[in-house]
Amino acid sequence: MEDNLIISNLLKQNEGERLEFKSAINKNSIAEVITSFINTKGGDLLIGVNDDKTLANTNFSEDDKNSLEAFLIDVIRPIAPIFSRIETYKNRNLIMISVWEGANKPYHYKNKIFVRNGERTAISKDATISNILNERRYSEQRWERQAVLGATIDDLDFEQVKVAMEAYKKYTATVLINDAESFLVNTGLIVNGNITNACIVLFGKNPTQFIPQSRIKLVVHPGVTPGDTFKENKIYSENVFQNIDAVLSDLDNIIGKDIKIDGIYREERKLYPEKALREGLLNAIVHRDYSVSKAFLTIAVFSDRLVISNYGGLPEELTVRDLKTEHSSILRNPDIAQMCFYNMLIEMLGTGTLRMIRNCKAEGFKAPIWKNKDNILELTFPEIKHRFEEDNEGANEGVKINIEGVKLNIEGVNEGVRLEIETLFHLISKNPGKKASELNEQINKSVASTERYLKILREHGLIEFIGAPKTGGYFIK
Repeated sequence: MEDNLIISNLLKQNEGERLEFKSAINKNSIAEVITSFINTKGGDLLIGVNDDKTLANTNFSEDDKNSLEAFLIDVIRPIAPIFSRIETYKNRNLIMISVWEGANKPYHYKNKIFVRNGERTAISKDATISNILNERRYSEQRWERQAVLGATIDDLDFEQVKVAMEAYKKYTATVLINDAESFLVNTGLIVNGNITNACIVLFGKNPTQFIPQSRIKLVVHPGVTPGDTFKENKIYSENVFQNIDAVLSDLDNIIGKDIKIDGIYREERKLYPEKALREGLLNAIVHRDYSVSKAFLTIAVFSDRLVISNYGGLPEELTVRDLKTEHSSILRNPDIAQMCFYNMLIEMLGTGTLRMIRNCKAEGFKAPIWKNKDNILELTFPEIKHRFEEDNEGANEGVKINIEGVKLNIEGVNEGVRLEIETLFHLISKNPGKKASELNEQINKSVASTERYLKILREHGLIEFIGAPKTGGYFIK
């Protein structure tokens, strides 16, 4: 079994401000450490590892992990995103707990404020508490918490807010929130009665009315270089949640998938590493610099690669090399990040890049490449490309059909007709988008016979007609 890349990277490091090992579950001690991480710079706690970094004689279950996570969410205040997971390393199940630096310091456990001092967890002194409170006052002035001039409660999509509120209530059952406005106040998205920038980006009906730089642009270039012509040029102007769904749906069509039919079996395989691409897009949305009017997020799909360019480069504390190891997750937009976390769109971002590398490798794709220059972070997925040919305007929405040895089981027709229908089916698989009049010439049958065969294939769920009556055509379903 291949060693877990994330755990391997952690074990190469020593315990410090953002990392601690525990050999067993001691809820009280773990709560103190996690509180100290949240009050300092965030961090990771790995349970099942001794101080000398050897594996302890333990093997944890999902129930162990879930019980511990629920305890931490219940006892640490204010509520903060806490993510735990089982990581398997050398046939042992370890528990990994990850947290960000908190946006609403100070955080406390049993009415005590813990901070991280090197590799030690300590109760904060008066001077430390004063510093934490100053940090909190500073955080309240950041772009996310600033009021949006002219915005009112009517500018929010409350159906979307209610979905997020229900996700939040599932995360922490200890907080009683019965109305959407109280939820927004409780999570810092309405401050002093004002709608914040983060609130508009997350839940606005028309966020670009107030924050035009929150748009996302998708461009599909015909070849390997940018030019004046495009296969597609699209702008997404909705809120964060709607944009995520729309972009991922469009990329699925543009990049496409292989459909292999072998006899009676059908197998689909996406032509891109789905988890890695999703993580890369979400990282860009969460980490982008929304505070600058010239900010942008662009997704460019070429015939040989896919590139996500994001205004708002890496923080000074991080380098591209760090992205290939376990690293600090320094949030530019903690309110947006936390709401995406509660809605189960992202995990803790410090290990996200490692998961992307691991997913690409597991799916047989090249590892992603990061480039950080001039406050722009560029993420490239080599060989992840659009499926449009130069002489074909994207027929079948990027789906490639590979049929091997298929024999159709069509009831109510004789063997001769069945073979003719099968020939038509194979013809459509090789020439998607053809109309009945074009197919009829190629199989040398009358229009009436061709249309009858097409009707039989449609009734059996094998083909479909896509597009307008005059310009559309038939495709394998």
